[in-house]
Amino acid sequence: MALSYRPLWVSMAKKGLNKIEVIEIADISTNVMAKMGKNQAIHLNNLEKVCVALDLTPNDVIEFVDDGDNK
Repeated sequence: MALSYRPLWVSMAKKGLNKIEVIEIADISTNVMAKMGKNQAIHLNNLEKVCVALDLTPNDVIEFVDDGDNK
């Protein structure tokens, strides 16, 4: 399974927000946004900041997708 932030990008588009605006609104670093852009894991406190700032649930931010790596 692989981590994907596709739900966040969809939510941002629906709200008319870009990445820079989310960085400012959620008070996260550019490094955190870069990690999300690469579908890398972030700390839960940063996930919480994004959820609270954008009025989202974790399911509105992340999803797990099958990457074909069945161990």
